[in-house]
Amino acid sequence: MGWGMCALGRAGMNVLRWLHFFRARPCAWFFATILLVFSNGVSAAEIEPGGDVLMQADELSYDQETQTVTATGNVEVAYGDRIMTADKMTYNEATGVVVATGNVVLLEPSGDVIFAERAELSDELREGVVDTLQVLLADRSRLAGNEAQRRNGNVTSVYKGVFSPCEVCAEEGKRTPLWQIKAFRVIHNQEEQRIIYEDAFFELFGIPIAYVPFFSHPDPTVERQSGFLAPSFGTSSTLGTFLQVPYYWVISDYIDATIAPKYFSKAGVLFEAEYRQAFESGAFEADVAAIWPNSEEILGTPADENFRGSLFANGQFKIDNQWSWGFETELTTDDTFLRRFDLAYDTDLTSTVYVKAENGRNLFTAESFYFQGLRASDNARQTPIIAPLINYYHEFDGDILGGTATLDVNALVLNRNEGADSRRLSMDLGWDTETITSTGEVYSLFANMRGDIYQTDNVVLDSGQISTPTTIARALPTLGAEWRWPLVRSAGTTRQVVEPIAQLIYAPNTGDRDDIPDEDSLSFEFDTSNLFDASRFAGLDRWEGGPRANVGIRASIYGEDGGAATLEFGQTFRLRENKTFDAASGLRNQESDYVGRISIVPSEYLSIDHRFRLDEDDFTFRRNEVDATGRWGPFSGTLGYAFFDQSLSSALGEREEFTGSAAYRLTDYWTVNAATRRDIQGRQTLSNSLSIGYADECMTVGLGFSQTFTRDRDIEPANSVIFSIVLKNLGGTQFSNALGSGSGS
Repeated sequence: MGWGMCALGRAGMNVLRWLHFFRARPCAWFFATILLVFSNGVSAAEIEPGGDVLMQADELSYDQETQTVTATGNVEVAYGDRIMTADKMTYNEATGVVVATGNVVLLEPSGDVIFAERAELSDELREGVVDTLQVLLADRSRLAGNEAQRRNGNVTSVYKGVFSPCEVCAEEGKRTPLWQIKAFRVIHNQEEQRIIYEDAFFELFGIPIAYVPFFSHPDPTVERQSGFLAPSFGTSSTLGTFLQVPYYWVISDYIDATIAPKYFSKAGVLFEAEYRQAFESGAFEADVAAIWPNSEEILGTPADENFRGSLFANGQFKIDNQWSWGFETELTTDDTFLRRFDLAYDTDLTSTVYVKAENGRNLFTAESFYFQGLRASDNARQTPIIAPLINYYHEFDGDILGGTATLDVNALVLNRNEGADSRRLSMDLGWDTETITSTGEVYSLFANMRGDIYQTDNVVLDSGQISTPTTIARALPTLGAEWRWPLVRSAGTTRQVVEPIAQLIYAPNTGDRDDIPDEDSLSFEFDTSNLFDASRFAGLDRWEGGPRANVGIRASIYGEDGGAATLEFGQTFRLRENKTFDAASGLRNQESDYVGRISIVPSEYLSIDHRFRLDEDDFTFRRNEVDATGRWGPFSGTLGYAFFDQSLSSALGEREEFTGSAAYRLTDYWTVNAATRRDIQGRQTLSNSLSIGYADECMTVGLGFSQTFTRDRDIEPANSVIFSIVLKNLGGTQFSNALGSGSGS
């Protein structure tokens, strides 16, 4: 049968085996397709010399004296996992040497595709010499040279070689490489997964800008490999000139680390390190930063402080199918360290450890919390420590009195070095049911019975006195009913939905005592998201009592093309004022403020969201937030406006702020970005930024200008110019220059 159907089948399967490597690679797909067509050709002459090399061509001849097969015209040879095509090939059975000329293409098991004018190969196409070499690597990077030698099928030495990940296919509109590395010799070691250069020049836009006698980097197949990463350098008006050279360390298949010391001429060396480890049951990650400031004084740093640092770590681990545990650590030595060195911009840190169990809708959690405030007004001795906080939620099986019953249990232990301490045990038994009538009306009933037991000490009472150890018990029942009537109407290409809602809730106006400290209900916002909640408080320490009615309406319209608009609006009525709420909350009086939300999405290119709260008496805005996102051709942008009239707390005061950002795509590769943030109430710009960036398949370049106007102890306003460049396969570098202090206007 010679090569026959079996041999053709093997070649075809070999081609198919490699096709998946070349998806989204047009150049490689072209050659793979040709091979597949050839492997199914019926007019080709076929031969299976020795049974080792499978060869197909338009014409085949065999010289018995020299034991040489000569093939011409659409030649294909398969040898193990390698497939090669050419205009002409000769194969010597005695030496095992294959000589290919004219449009030579070799498909490698790694997914690389080698192009050449001539190749002389042996040892199953693994060794030999290649002339006028071009290699399309698995990630579409390119390697080319005048001459190459192959060893063991995994080491290719290219003389007068050029490497670039940039697109170089000779197609209309394509550019020459933006950057490339030229070297006297380029070695691609597939076993070690590295590309090595000897006597190398780096060229940018065709201009040599750097020379190195020896240089190497991982090849495109490497996902993790130890080595130096791209450095960053620049200057700061407060910290001086800086230089950072990170090193990535692959410790094992499951462990790696990044060590990145950063030298500041005015502050010393900031040591940064990241550690990551994967386990069979989970993963762990830690970020550490530390500096021992030099003798030169740093503004805002205590004179006796010779160490500043931080630790951020987290881990998540499964115990079994239901149980898991984890932790998160956020710690720093002082309030401004993180912001001072551009590590983070948090104003408070939270460390926690937890254990959790989930079984269907039932949930158990046990947590402990440690808080660290970074504002100047924060007092560490008055910051609470919670150990533990336990929650258990259980939904009873089956139908109970025509509805669903639940149990919610909460236990808390909270301590301070100075200030109020408390212990709390809370149990809430809930029940709810829902009925839909034939007219589409929805009736709901719900009831809750909650009981709390507190042990408190050192609580500041309304009288100004400090409480002694006290045990407090309270029972907090709630009974409610809700009516909704969704009305749907279709008109032409639109569909309209109008849903009036009315809710009646009864709860005794008792239970809130000044000897129960408010630890978890200080921060909340009255809006449409909690208009129909049984209690607007986020926590358990405060209780929304008293009979009340919540009324509102939801209305939506939907267009055939996907556009939509939604309105939510409502108000709360109560028989008497509830002094548990802050006067600025909008919920204290018999008639609450009006809350609403308008969402307009006319198309996929524009969305507008407006959230507001209106004064009950004069309809002035107590809260007003507008966010708009749009895209039109090459332009995209966001606008944001926020006004709060002491909405969250009377202690915060009135706030008004504007934010905006925009991006304009100049070309397929160039984009301009701008952003600003301004405190309207304080008449001060908080930050500005402007940047221009270039990005393609092989290179990212950015040039940006930014202004910050924050001032906090050793943190001063500053202007910065930042230049960054990231090269595919090589990493990147960044240059920044702090121009000095800026001032808002």
